[in-house]
Amino acid sequence: MEKKVNQELYKKLKKVNSVLRVEKNKLLEERTALKKWGNDLSRLNELSKAIVGTLDTDKIVITAFTKMQEIVPHDVSSVVLFKQKKLWVLSPMKLYVDDTEDIKKFALNTIKKVADAEDENNYKIEVKCLNDVEAETSVFNSRISNRLIFPMEIGDMRIGALHLIRKPDEPFSEHEQKLAAMIVSTLTLALRNSEIHREVQELATIDSLTGLFNNRYFHEILTREFKSTMRYQNPVSLIMIDLDNFKQINDQYGHQAGDTVLREISNRLTRSLREIDVPARYGGDEIAIILPETLIEPAFFVAKRIKTLIEAQPVKFKENNINVTASLGIASCPDPKMRSVEDMIAVADKALYDAKKYGRNRIEVNKDIFIQDNAYLGPLVF
Repeated sequence: MEKKVNQELYKKLKKVNSVLRVEKNKLLEERTALKKWGNDLSRLNELSKAIVGTLDTDKIVITAFTKMQEIVPHDVSSVVLFKQKKLWVLSPMKLYVDDTEDIKKFALNTIKKVADAEDENNYKIEVKCLNDVEAETSVFNSRISNRLIFPMEIGDMRIGALHLIRKPDEPFSEHEQKLAAMIVSTLTLALRNSEIHREVQELATIDSLTGLFNNRYFHEILTREFKSTMRYQNPVSLIMIDLDNFKQINDQYGHQAGDTVLREISNRLTRSLREIDVPARYGGDEIAIILPETLIEPAFFVAKRIKTLIEAQPVKFKENNINVTASLGIASCPDPKMRSVEDMIAVADKALYDAKKYGRNRIEVNKDIFIQDNAYLGPLVF
């Protein structure tokens, strides 16, 4: 009898021990999972600190990508910002050309779906590879299949989208998807703060009518470029533009027509210039353009192109086609006669005055010009 009782007790103890082992394994798994979550949350905290510590959009995107590799490893990510019309393609390894093209197409094709955009082809694309070593194999087989797509939203406003892409044989786990969603929330706030900062800066530096830089910003940039010229002999040129008979346009068609003309001419100028050039509304119908790293000869040909752009096509206002021409004056440094920013502006103004004095719709330059083969061209007018 006692032996039978002992056997029963042994069976019960064995069963309890088995249950305890299962529970112990569960606790160990939960402990491991909690430890992993703790490590991931620590990395998320580091990522948050890194990207909220700057207002530079490029730095935010690249820093987020670098830190994200430690949390949710992936082969390629892409970030699209709608307002800036910019797409970043980021990879830890140098991408194959075909891969890069596939990713661009994929990311841009999703813009219509996410933002109802019609102009996805106008996006500026920047490819960043953190390592110059090319990947051993293509990231993709025949199509981009293993991916996560997150709209970047604040309330009802969508500011962009994030795509994470990994090789097809390595799917994202549920844990990684949750982590990626948390990263997107932080990244969205950081990028929105960056956008707000940029918008505030634009309000302080942009002329509301023309979209060009304002007079204050013009003087700030010209002063900086002039100091560089005086110290390092880096060339800088200044083009002053005055629309011919602008008062007559206002008198004949009204001030709304004059505003339309200024906006249209400003748009034409902006589209024709380099990113480093600084077009500004100097005052009234007068526009100034700073051309960094530009000698007098190329500055003249920029002015020639601008003059042609202005006169080539009339500006439409309601049922009217308004023909517009402009007079242009150019000054260029370094020049021993110019010892201050005020001197440079005065010289460009004098050239502009001469252009108007000698018949308008022409270009005047402050000095004699020699082109590359040393053929004498000037004082140059056009």
